[in-house]
Amino acid sequence: NTDAPTSTVPVVSTVSSSVSVINKPVTSTTSDTKGTEDSTPDEGNKPTHNDSNNGTTTSGNPKDILRTHSDKLVHAISVNLYNVTDALYAKELIPQQTKEEVHVLGVTNYEKSSKLVNAIEGELKAKLNNPEQYLIDICHVLINQQHCILTDIATSILHQLGQSIPDNVTSISSIPDDVQGYADNMRQHYKHQPIVATDWPPRIGKDYYYGRLALVEKQDSSTQAESAWHLLRGQVDKTVKLSGNKEISVEDVLQPTDSFLSLRVVIDGPPGIGKTTLCRKLLNMWSEGPLPHQQYDLVLYCPLRNSKIATATTLAELFVRQRYEVPMVTEWFEKRNGEGLLIIFDGWDELSEQLRQSSLAASIICKEKLDQCSVIVTSRSYASSSLLKMDTLSRHVQVIGFSEEEISTVIIQTLQKDTKLAQELIDENTGWRGYRSHFTTTQSSKDSQLAVKLINDLEVQNDVQSLCYVPLVCSMVILVYCKEGGHLPTTLTQLYENFILQTIRRHVEIKPRHNINPYTLGSLSSLPSQLAKPLQEMCQLAYTNLANTRMTFSSHQLQSLSEAVKEDYLGLMTAFMEYSKKEYQFLHLSIQEFLAAWWIAKHEMKTEEVFKDHFDDDHFRMCLRFVAGLTHLEHESYQQYFNKQQLDLQCKRRPLFGFETCQFSYFYQNLEIEAGHISSDDFDNVPILLLQLLYESQNTTLCQVLAQSISNHSLCLNRLYRVSLSSSLFDWLCLSYCINNSITKWNHLHLGNVYKHQSLSVSLQTQCKRLEVRLKNPTDELIQKLLQPSLLYNIQECYCVLLQGQYAPCLVLLQFLNLPQLKILHLIIDHVPTIPTVDNTYYTDKCTELEKCIEMNSTLQEMKIEYRASTIEPNKITSTIISVIIRGVTRNKTITSLTIHDSFASPLPDGVIEQLLKDNNTLQALSLNIHNVRQSSLNIVDVNTPLTALEIGWSSSSKLMTSSLLPHIKGLHCLILCYPYPPHPYPPHLLFLSHPSINTLTLPLDTAESATELFTILQTNTTLKALSVEIKKERVYTSSMGTSLQDMLTQNQTLKYLKINSKWLELNTHIPSSFLSFLTTGLRHNTSLQQLSVSIPLNEEIRTFINVISQKNNLTELEVNFEPDQSYSNCSEEEKKQIMTPLFYEQVLPAVTNMLQSHATIRLLKIECWYINDKSSQPNWIELVQHLYETIFIHPSLEYIEIYTGIITPPLLEDTLKDQKKTLIDRHRKEQPHKPLPIVKFIN
Repeated sequence: NTDAPTSTVPVVSTVSSSVSVINKPVTSTTSDTKGTEDSTPDEGNKPTHNDSNNGTTTSGNPKDILRTHSDKLVHAISVNLYNVTDALYAKELIPQQTKEEVHVLGVTNYEKSSKLVNAIEGELKAKLNNPEQYLIDICHVLINQQHCILTDIATSILHQLGQSIPDNVTSISSIPDDVQGYADNMRQHYKHQPIVATDWPPRIGKDYYYGRLALVEKQDSSTQAESAWHLLRGQVDKTVKLSGNKEISVEDVLQPTDSFLSLRVVIDGPPGIGKTTLCRKLLNMWSEGPLPHQQYDLVLYCPLRNSKIATATTLAELFVRQRYEVPMVTEWFEKRNGEGLLIIFDGWDELSEQLRQSSLAASIICKEKLDQCSVIVTSRSYASSSLLKMDTLSRHVQVIGFSEEEISTVIIQTLQKDTKLAQELIDENTGWRGYRSHFTTTQSSKDSQLAVKLINDLEVQNDVQSLCYVPLVCSMVILVYCKEGGHLPTTLTQLYENFILQTIRRHVEIKPRHNINPYTLGSLSSLPSQLAKPLQEMCQLAYTNLANTRMTFSSHQLQSLSEAVKEDYLGLMTAFMEYSKKEYQFLHLSIQEFLAAWWIAKHEMKTEEVFKDHFDDDHFRMCLRFVAGLTHLEHESYQQYFNKQQLDLQCKRRPLFGFETCQFSYFYQNLEIEAGHISSDDFDNVPILLLQLLYESQNTTLCQVLAQSISNHSLCLNRLYRVSLSSSLFDWLCLSYCINNSITKWNHLHLGNVYKHQSLSVSLQTQCKRLEVRLKNPTDELIQKLLQPSLLYNIQECYCVLLQGQYAPCLVLLQFLNLPQLKILHLIIDHVPTIPTVDNTYYTDKCTELEKCIEMNSTLQEMKIEYRASTIEPNKITSTIISVIIRGVTRNKTITSLTIHDSFASPLPDGVIEQLLKDNNTLQALSLNIHNVRQSSLNIVDVNTPLTALEIGWSSSSKLMTSSLLPHIKGLHCLILCYPYPPHPYPPHLLFLSHPSINTLTLPLDTAESATELFTILQTNTTLKALSVEIKKERVYTSSMGTSLQDMLTQNQTLKYLKINSKWLELNTHIPSSFLSFLTTGLRHNTSLQQLSVSIPLNEEIRTFINVISQKNNLTELEVNFEPDQSYSNCSEEEKKQIMTPLFYEQVLPAVTNMLQSHATIRLLKIECWYINDKSSQPNWIELVQHLYETIFIHPSLEYIEIYTGIITPPLLEDTLKDQKKTLIDRHRKEQPHKPLPIVKFIN
């Protein structure tokens, strides 16, 4: 943490700060590596790097000895894999087959190393006569590799076998006396320096030094974005719980990756979060003995805020602690390319842009120098992006601060010094699911009562609470709250201003001078001259040096300060020893930034010009926020930053294919809602800094200026968090502050995910026409707060997802339906909620009220209610709500579209659906996906409802509902039938007789006869424009079916959108090769299709298919699912991968590239191909992928391409795009400035 003090400087405790780790290569789980004993070396000998059997002694059984060392052996061999393998083979210790398996491509070195060790274990078991000699021979080969860790493992094995150590081992693994002496000196130095602050600001919590660590497997861009958004909102708990995350300990920060023992670890996070504290903990651990997983002969701590470190050109200049041994130490490590050395570079963000590009630190981090050493780099989040793009990156660690519960724990343990009372208070407010939402206490202790009051105040004022996830800020909040009699600051500026005042009061109290009473100091602006002048000097020093990126000062550099300042710098600076010289720095970088802001706001003649000069300077981001808080940005010149021209913050969604548009247009007025969100490069980064400046300034006028600049008055916070990955400093309430003070009637607000505790103290104090929101773990109280009719009077469309939670669905629906202008309601209940305990009569009355409310509603036109149950148990409450809704709609006069989807509700009462179809005379579109429908409830006789669109969804009742409803419904324009396997299709000829004007049709097909009949009818049909068929059985693919499809494509010139989906074909069945020939021939003569979605076998025929597609300029939307050819039907999944992977890269991608080069009108493209080995790669494949991307970005009409290759997208596809993206975007914008960037999306 570059902004925390170095060396022995006190820093605030990072009580249980959370840490998230993002691994570039996926790490393996190693066995227990915590040594229990330290060996004491003889004079001149080095202790073993890491006693591989953890300090225990295994009996002389060679198999057991090898097993206890196997995990470390796998890691060590992976670094020197091919040399070790060849040497073992040369000594006839492994068979030729094992050697050949190691040299195959497409498998990671770690996997190969693991197989090699398994092979050695197998050979050892086979050596029945003399297994001990075999293991001894293995050890000699490892020792001859001249690799330190391999040598340590081998000598440990030989020691346990009772064998002597070869003479050449000492020269390999022993540390020279000078190196050992310097390392011992550094251990003593690190051991005696404190890990955390114990002075000022006051330490918080009890016995916490570093945070929880959460290991996050490699994330896709959406997960990374979600993580960043949680940090922006202060939702630390949510980051840890993202998919793929798991907690780790600080010991695992330096766990080796699959391929490398020399690591490059990036630790980033906001100011004061505890990055340096985490590093200091590692230094302390090393001083106590070997670090877990790897032995380091020396650990160097290199603060980059130190100009000598930042500008160092030699390894010797990185040694902060200068001793006579340094030249010998550096020479020894340089000869070993850094092996055995761990360097911690603290403060990447404090380097200038030039030094980030060209400095010794940058060269070492990128492995251009000392490539065998390990490196940890800390950085503020905004400056770490260049580090995260490194090919050499091993692990990304995010220090993400306290969770909400930890904040409460810290407050209790800080204010209540009596540990017994503190624990009782914690227990008193702990329920079975954690802390209660409102704290209480029966204790008479004033400290406990103050802690409870602060926790509850923070719950109300949760903008400040969310700032407390940063330990430094949490300490300041507690201090200021206590000193100010239980008053919370609103902004960071107010918090820091008060903290500086408290610091000066403390300074005056400790060293009385000038007869000043510290308790008469009311504010920084009204200090007496004896203090005001020194403060002014300190502020000028802070600003001047921040502008020069200097954060440490020598005594010489402080000579110009007055004696009053130099006496003890008002308590705002601290001293430490570096390079045997006394150095000074501010208590924390953020303190320097605040004082610099005070200088700019209070003493600069041209504050606005200074603000402008530093606006784009990363080093001044925090400082400018303080300037905003001090000046309130009242000068009219500040409006230029917020008066943006057409600031595009609207939702970006996946474009709909033609068939989707046809289908959805019958059921939904707003089609885009059905399209998922996507990220896009076709806009500038959303100005999070502006929103932070707004909140800090508390300037409502500027909120209105910014709101007027937003295109179409449409704001998508969901998009905002997906884009602004670098922002992790402030709570999302800076966004709501802007919204609530904008005095704008928004056309569209997408709030993204809103959580129970953080939620809407925002409560939308604004007006909008369309609202989208996902409420996670909501309660009735939260929903009521969101849906106040007085606030949402103008809302016309509401799209809401409720995830779990505790609420009564009927009460929620009543609240929605009471919105006076609501026309469209989509409500998804994901997981049936826990229903609060209420009187049955009350609940029954509310259901009756809901039914009447729907019946009498005169504005609602479209209603979609979807239940997604987490259990297959029938749910009576769900069934009750659904029947209430249907009965209400039956008598409603304005609703024209109704969608009801449920999972496993109890059976509906008899007559509910029958009554709806008989008595309702306004419903035009009906979509039903209802389970457990009984025959007795579907006695359909009369249908008076003027339906034009009907969907019968995928449920256990689909067959029954189809057979009961369809014979009585006539004249549909859109029919969607989706029933589960095995389907029993409604005869096609009856469909077209009953619905002669049908325009859009989805139909499952399970016989060749039904398929042939359908395609034959369509040869002469002129009304159908959109057709989707689902084929689930291989028997459908006959020559007669193929011929009828070919003839339909040839003769029908009105069908525009065609989908032939075989994704859910029965297991171990395949599409015949002949199908592709029929399809290709039919397409050659077709001129009407605009969209084709089809599953086809991957064989030599695809070239012909793609060539035909290339000539069809009418075809603008294409979706192709490449399936294994029928000839692979008996292959295992692994064998299919071996076949399909090269076919995908060498046939599919070149064919798609050629098609794009010759097809100038294609807009939307989806490519799907299963059975792809995500770890395989060949040099020529990279070129083929690069060629595809180049073609995509210069294409004249392509808007969107989606690629799906299974659960995991191959890194070859993702990484190649990342490497090319900037070049491709620049070229696109230069050559096609008016065309939006094409969107490339990988589906996982």
